[in-house]
Amino acid sequence: MTYRPLARSLAPLPEESLPGFLLRLSSRLEIPPSWLAVRCGLTERSIHNARIPTLLLRELPGATAQNFALATGLGLAEVSALTLRRFEPHYSPLRIAYRTQHPTTTMLSARWAMEFSPRYCPPCLRGNGSAIQQAWGGPWKLQWHLPVTFVCPQHHLLLESVCPGCRRQLNTSISGRFNLIASPDTRLHALQCRNRTEIPASEGRGNRRCGTRLDRLGYASDPPPALSASDLERLLALQQRIDRRLFGDQQEPDATSYFEDVILAAHLITLSWPTAADLIPVRYLRTRLNEHAAPIAELIQAGPAMGLPSRRTGARAAPADTSQRAALLLAADTLLGEQDQASLREQVRPLVQTVRSRAPMYYGQIARSLNISPRFAQALATKSYGTHGHRSLRTPPRKHRYSVEEVPAYLPKVWFDTYFDGLLDHLPEDQRPRARALRRAASLQLVKLATGLSWHRCAEPLGLTPKMAAKLLASLAKRFEPVRLWPEFDHRVDQIANSLDATDERINYASRRQGLAEWRMPSEDWHLLTGRIPRLRRLHERGDPDIGTALAWGRATQGEPFYSPIVRESEYKDRDVTALAREIFLLQRDDMRGARLHLRRRLDAYAAQLAIACDRQTNLQVNIDDVLSEADLNAKTRRPHTEGQSCDKISDHVGQVRRR
Repeated sequence: MTYRPLARSLAPLPEESLPGFLLRLSSRLEIPPSWLAVRCGLTERSIHNARIPTLLLRELPGATAQNFALATGLGLAEVSALTLRRFEPHYSPLRIAYRTQHPTTTMLSARWAMEFSPRYCPPCLRGNGSAIQQAWGGPWKLQWHLPVTFVCPQHHLLLESVCPGCRRQLNTSISGRFNLIASPDTRLHALQCRNRTEIPASEGRGNRRCGTRLDRLGYASDPPPALSASDLERLLALQQRIDRRLFGDQQEPDATSYFEDVILAAHLITLSWPTAADLIPVRYLRTRLNEHAAPIAELIQAGPAMGLPSRRTGARAAPADTSQRAALLLAADTLLGEQDQASLREQVRPLVQTVRSRAPMYYGQIARSLNISPRFAQALATKSYGTHGHRSLRTPPRKHRYSVEEVPAYLPKVWFDTYFDGLLDHLPEDQRPRARALRRAASLQLVKLATGLSWHRCAEPLGLTPKMAAKLLASLAKRFEPVRLWPEFDHRVDQIANSLDATDERINYASRRQGLAEWRMPSEDWHLLTGRIPRLRRLHERGDPDIGTALAWGRATQGEPFYSPIVRESEYKDRDVTALAREIFLLQRDDMRGARLHLRRRLDAYAAQLAIACDRQTNLQVNIDDVLSEADLNAKTRRPHTEGQSCDKISDHVGQVRRR
């Protein structure tokens, strides 16, 4: 079909939408919108049966945009400005719902992407008093099609959601299908309601259009009686924050994921209602949201017994009423506005628990949401008896300067003493985990912060096993859950992560583990290290360099000697490691004295040189004379830092190695 310029056209008004422009232009040309749509290339159907696709509101495809521009005399930029595409870079639900293949993410966002039944502001529709706007009305604004718009900042009014004549939403669906413009084959003024109104049987067959003018209602520029001026100001401030994000103010916190967070928070609030009622400080709005959310909560709870499909509850859609929508968005924004991570977690926790118990299917969909901010994801991710609530609920990685390779497999004792002091005081003495368990857990959590992976998947980069990580999580959960100690644990690991980010002198522990994987201490070195130390003659005569290999490896890589390659190799070959484990333990204690302390100083000096050789990627050879002189000198001046646990029993370590 060949498209030609129309005899007359209009210049788009600022912020005008595509359906609004079509309505004004059809009024000027005195033809139905369906005729205009066919002549502009928006639909190929007959003018008597034209359905204008609703997705044109989001974007006009290339050829369609060119035909429309040719017919109306507009530029392509003006045509694009009539669609919601301008909001896609910043309003992520639009982008996710129509461009993302992940079904769950699309499911949660689709009902919040755009609306075909727009809200409206009567004073805006009256126009600015110009001749053109007096004749054909002011703009039907594009932003009114976004579910997160509920207030007119210009006139300080809540947007209207229904026609005052037929008391129905504008542009209602016919047989479950929407049209870009309701009743497009009917010639009405651009500002008249186009909803169909059934004619009583006594007046004959057929139907007619409502026809109520939406701009001539004489509405007062005052808030509803139950909404005070200060409450309206609160909503205006929220709308302004939303608008800044809609138009791309990246200075706002979580600008790239704000709307995903808001939508997910809105789902939680609705599904758990009235658990979150306290988030709404305005009594009128709390009452209005209760009218929306309470029936949904009842349907969800009664759904399985009634055989009601989940899609019938309306839980995923934004409230139709503007005041209810404003209340829900205010509650979601209040929830996300908690600046402290621990406070956010405490606010979110009861909502998640209610949804999990009330609607596990819905919770599963929420748990698989992939686009929320790391901050909100961390608050949602509830560790519970060895699980993270849902297997797919993972905290997305944050932007940290440190890398996974720079995380030690076993948190250094000096870090543990600095950041975990007093943590175990929150637990009864008989429920306290051992320090070594927390040190392993802290390293796993540091990897999780950098990658967003679960603990069992964080184990491999540290040279640990997924089974070990899973057991560790289960063990800590049994102790932490009753006293809600997870947030405090996470907070302290966050402090370590921030400290790592702040330093420029980080160590590549993964490179050290790789460099020392095949290294074994020469027998001559072990002989010299254990020589000339009183009361160590038995150890010296035994001449087992595997002890030195495990301890030097642990010190250089900041790993646990019990999980060193030499010990694992011995276990793999079914060798008896009882004696080896016993000597490793004795040389790991904090309360060493005398001969073993002297040997430990030598081993520390030896490991320090070994670590330097790894970092420089040179031959793994140690100057044993320098090690002996340095260690013996330090023995006269100070007691070096040592690793290990002073109160654990030797048999526990030996049994642990055997059980592996």
